[in-house]
Amino acid sequence: MTKKWKKVEANPAWKFEEEKELIGTYVSMEENVGPNNSKLYTLKKPDDSVIGVWGNTMLDDKFKSIKVGEEVKIIYLGKAKSKKTGNEYNNFEIYLDEAESEKGSTQGDINFWPSCSGCIFTVCIQR
Repeated sequence: MTKKWKKVEANPAWKFEEEKELIGTYVSMEENVGPNNSKLYTLKKPDDSVIGVWGNTMLDDKFKSIKVGEEVKIIYLGKAKSKKTGNEYNNFEIYLDEAESEKGSTQGDINFWPSCSGCIFTVCIQR
């Protein structure tokens, strides 16, 4: 029997300067990714496509209060200047779907649990 092989590729990254708003379900977060050792957040969009969101200081801080499985909306506000340092940064707002947050953390056929101390997985796809 001949096997069919599919190339595994990285998820595309959100191009926030082109697409100012992103809505999706928070699926996972990876740390120390890329040359800058950044955090990379993965979201599943309503059309079931998966997209990566590169972290920055502000996004990393806001994602600390968001649970895997929650639906989020991220809006790119443009460049802003830090009052403390004077450095320019990409500014975002993040919103949670309050109705979904109150229902619990099950999205369709994907169930989300917080990672246990010995487990690296946070998503279980029920088949």
